[in-house]
Amino acid sequence: MSADTLTVESRAFFERSKSKVSVSLWYGAAAIVFLGFCAAAGGMAAAYNNVTDSSVNNSSEVEDAYTSFKGGYGFAAFCYIIAFIFALVGAFLVSPFVTGTANETKMIRSPQEVDSGYSAYSESPAK
Repeated sequence: MSADTLTVESRAFFERSKSKVSVSLWYGAAAIVFLGFCAAAGGMAAAYNNVTDSSVNNSSEVEDAYTSFKGGYGFAAFCYIIAFIFALVGAFLVSPFVTGTANETKMIRSPQEVDSGYSAYSESPAK
């Protein structure tokens, strides 16, 4: 069945299910970006740690600056890993394939009519 032949309620349910898939993909993409930022910040923290350990002729101000950079990038890596976890959990919670109903999963694969009382959208005015 084509999505164009559905009733208004079924079409609204179909579009809402497709929107959930789209939002889930965006959250998943954001999670991957946050994981990349975490890796970059963690690498910078490790680099400043190596520079601090390997240099012997640095003044105390330079060592303090390297330590501050190391701590800042370490905290940034922590924040990015937390953002990654939140975005990944959000992607799973929004996805109709993982946490959706059986009707949402069926509707995405092949559009079909749903019961008239099932969808939150209806043609009748609100009471």
